[in-house]
Parts: sequence; structure tokens; C-alpha cells
Amino acid sequence: MAKEEKTAVKERLLATGVKLFAEKGYAASTFRDICEAAGSNIAAINYYFGDKEGFYLAVRDYANNMFRSRLDELWAKAEQDPWEALRLDIDFLLESAYDDTMFQINWMHLRELIDIDVIPKPVMTEERQKRANDYTEKMATFLGKLLGPGADTPENISLLKYTYHSFCLFLPIHRQIQEKCLHGKGRFDVRSAMDKKQLAECIFNVVRHTVDDMRAQSSKNDSGK
Repeated sequence: MAKEEKTAVKERLLATGVKLFAEKGYAASTFRDICEAAGSNIAAINYYFGDKEGFYLAVRDYANNMFRSRLDELWAKAEQDPWEALRLDIDFLLESAYDDTMFQINWMHLRELIDIDVIPKPVMTEERQKRANDYTEKMATFLGKLLGPGADTPENISLLKYTYHSFCLFLPIHRQIQEKCLHGKGRFDVRSAMDKKQLAECIFNVVRHTVDDMRAQSSKNDSGK
């Protein structure tokens, strides 16, 4: 098999893994399910990934790599214009509700929280720990720039992050309820009411008002000293 063919087979298996692990979870997804969905065979999974645990961890890395490429774009934009970086981050987060692939990746991560005792844990290497620390530091710096001097306290930075991250990342849960539990007939479906651009602008304005309130409170506190 040519190198290009091998890469295509591996890519197809990984993409299929994301879809199935999101839909069925780790325990309920079998090699047979994966092979049938990917149009491949068990030997291919064994050859590339070893076993089911190795395959899941490879799928997890595959999914995380998609996030990392977008984060690099976010950090570069934050250096130039933090407000435009905010728009980029909101747009990226909303893909977990509007884009099928990102929805599956987000749901796979949510399942890790639900099935924490079942799903294989990646080894926390020095490189993984560094990436986690870098994310925390860069996100804090980015949000601190939005808030500005005086308002950029650790408490405000944390609150600002959870203000819009929680809002954006709840939407995939709501989408799952609409599709799986209510069969698409629920009354409240923000994706039907607003397109992604409209919703992104709405959330952006919520963050802007939150920042204004935090700045005003910081000024009030300073003047009262």
C-alpha cells in the first residue's frame, strides 16, 4: 500500500472514531462498529493503533490537534487586537454546536467527564503538561488585555472566561437534547432561531457589557480607597 493510501486509511479511521465515540461512548463502540463505518478491517486498526485503548488515545490526540491549530490562530490575533481575538474565540467555540465534526469532538470530550472511570487516560507527559500550562497562561493574558489595567484581577479573568465559554459550550448539550431526546421538535432551538454569525455577535456584546461593568466597578473601588 502506498504511503498516501496508508495516510488516507488512518485518517478515515480516526475521523470515524471521533464520530462513534461521540455517539456511543468508549465502552459501547466495538472494532466491528468502527470498521463497518470506516469501510476498513480490524487488521488495519491493530496495525496502526495496537488495540482499542491505543485507538481511542490516537483519536483523542487527533481531535485535540484540531483545537491546537485554532488556538495558535487565536494567540496570534490576541497580540494584535484582543477584541478581534474574542470574536475568533467565540466563533470557534460555537462550531461545537453548528459544525458536525466539532460537535462530535465536543461531545466526545463531554463523555470523558461522564465515563471518567471507563475511558483510557493519556499519560501526562512533560509536553502535555506544558501545553496545559501554556493554554492557561495565554488565555489569562488575552482576557487581561480585554479587561485592561485595574480590572484585570484573577477573579475578573476567571469570571469573564466562564461567562462566554459556558454559554457557548452549553449549546452542544442543548443540540443533543433537541436531536436525540426531542427528535428535533423542541420549542427552543437557538440554531433555528439564529444563524452562527448572529449568535456570535450576541455573545460578543454580552462580553463587552460584562467588561464595561468590571471596569466601572474597578474604577469605583479605586475611587473609594
